[in-house]
Parts: sequence; structure tokens; C-alpha cells
Amino acid sequence: MITIAPYSWEHFQALPSLDAARDRFLELGGAKFVKDDCLDLFTRYEMQRTFGLAMLHRHNDILPGQKMNKDPGAGMDEPQPAIWGYTPAGELAPTEFSYAKGHKVQLGGKEREFAAELLRKLDERGLIGVFGLCAYPGDDFEGRCEITQNSANINLKPQDFFSPPLITRGCRCTCDNRTTPHGHGTHVITQSG
Repeated sequence: MITIAPYSWEHFQALPSLDAARDRFLELGGAKFVKDDCLDLFTRYEMQRTFGLAMLHRHNDILPGQKMNKDPGAGMDEPQPAIWGYTPAGELAPTEFSYAKGHKVQLGGKEREFAAELLRKLDERGLIGVFGLCAYPGDDFEGRCEITQNSANINLKPQDFFSPPLITRGCRCTCDNRTTPHGHGTHVITQSG
């Protein structure tokens, strides 16, 4: 079973930048690990609605004592860990927090056994430091686009990002309908904004 470590500013600061994390993910075959190993592991431990897999990264430096928080909102509860990474000592430590109402991840025996098995698999494939865990965001989660401006990490939902006034999306068919029957060519995604 794995030990849960407290938040550590030093651990957060040791995370790679987003670009470096992406490069390491590609170099070490992160997509293959996700495809070949993760589904089985998550379903065997019944963690597919408890955790998600996170590519560990930091957007910027923070000052000692600060925490990387996300999604603040009205009526916020106390910040809860939302992303965890493995420390060099093999502990699971929070790296980002969430201000949110609703279900909080409990790190009991079953969750700790799962985290220990994930750590073993990451170690076997040389992927420690690439992946960590994140709190499962719910069945209706559509993704998020993170943007960093100076020391602020801004999270946009897809419907915020792909809606006026930022960007308008559409689809244009390039079919050649001069003959019957005719092929439909390709569909081109269009954006404006």
C-alpha cells in the first residue's frame, strides 16, 4: 500500500514545464502505456470513476507556501487535492487543488493499493514523473483547455473556447455534386475569431 504525503512546494516546483512534459510523454511512449495498460488497471481496481490519469506538469513557478489551485467558484468548499504525483520516495503527493462542491476523493485502502500498482507499472516502463492521478471529473466532463498568463492558470471549457466571441466553429463539405451518384469529398473544420 502506498503512503500519502502532504503537499510539498518543492515537489510541485520539480514538475516539468508543459512543453517538457509533452516531449517526455512522446519520447517514452506515453500513449502506448495509456492504451495498453491503463484501461485494464483502472477497471480491475474499479477506479475508472474515482481517478483519471494526469500528465504531470507545471505552468509556472510559484512562491514557497503557494499551491496551484483550479476551478474556484461561488460557494467554494475548502481546497481539495485534485491532482497527485509520485514523489522520489514513492509516495503519492498532491500537486494541484480544486475548490469545488460535491464528492471528494477518499484515499482509503483500495485507492492506495491501486496507486501502488500504478506506481509499479510506471516504474517498469520508465514513466515515473510523467503520469500521476487526477480526481475523476464526472461522466459529463468534456475536457478543458488550460492557458497560462503570467502566474495565472486559466481553465476554459470547450463550450467557452469554441463559442462567440472567442472562436466560431463550423463544418464545410467539399463534395462534388455535379454527378449522380457523387462522392462527398472531405469535411473541413472551419474556425473564425
